[in-house]
Amino acid sequence: MKRATDLVARLQVRQPNDRSLGQHFLIEEAHLEAIVGLAGDLKGRVVLEIGPGPGTLTEHLLRAGAVVHAIEIDAVAVEHLREAFAEAIESRTLVLHEGDALTTPWPDHIDAVVSNIPYQISSPLIDVLEQHRRRHAAPEVVVLLVQEEFAERLTLATPADRGSLGICTALGWSSTMDRRVPPGSFRPPPAVMSRVCVLRPIDLPGDVDHRLVRQTVHAAFHHRRRKLRTSLQRPPRRLSRLPGWHAARWKHAMASLGQDAVMDLRPEDLTVEEWCGFCHRLASVEVQSPS
Repeated sequence: MKRATDLVARLQVRQPNDRSLGQHFLIEEAHLEAIVGLAGDLKGRVVLEIGPGPGTLTEHLLRAGAVVHAIEIDAVAVEHLREAFAEAIESRTLVLHEGDALTTPWPDHIDAVVSNIPYQISSPLIDVLEQHRRRHAAPEVVVLLVQEEFAERLTLATPADRGSLGICTALGWSSTMDRRVPPGSFRPPPAVMSRVCVLRPIDLPGDVDHRLVRQTVHAAFHHRRRKLRTSLQRPPRRLSRLPGWHAARWKHAMASLGQDAVMDLRPEDLTVEEWCGFCHRLASVEVQSPS
């Protein structure tokens, strides 16, 4: 068994932590074990780990019997992992990918994503997760250790946390917050509290195009203090990418819904269900025939 503190120390001998990469390494064995446990039975399952760093979480994933694909951007950390986990790499229970997880292709088949991710890539990583789901089957579970404030927004912990991130994520994922991880559990300690989030895929809305909902939500929250009748006057920037939608149709639909009850609300006033209902009404407005 490789102890977390030893793995971190071995990497730090090679180089100090790179703060530009968000390198705060989790060393508390109880938290590492709990994070892996939240993913369920991983024996023989393909798990994607993003940003393994010294391999503290990697060790626990391998111990759980997972086949781990790890994407690491730091070349020095990659060399450390190759040395520390030579046997697992030789047996193909650990496959290392050197590169940026936001641009490096993920394995086509992933049963789970389990990661202590660099906090600065939290939001774009959710976008990449969505892109992977569109091309391949969604992972059965995603367990991420993230900054607590981000976790609250991702899971819509309270009405005050409503934003485009949480609402758009909720269209296709059931998300919950689990254990809180204090700064002292990391080396070096971050300046913020951390939280484990668990995401599981759910069916996308059946009566409205989730892409229309996403575009509408993003457009509204771009001016989050404005009422919808003002913030949605202009069509979303990428509206034309949706089949059958164009600027003229958008403006006609918005005008037709001028008396809709939600038009005088601000974006954070609407629940996920209310956003879907509004976009369903928007799409149901009869399309004008060209004159």
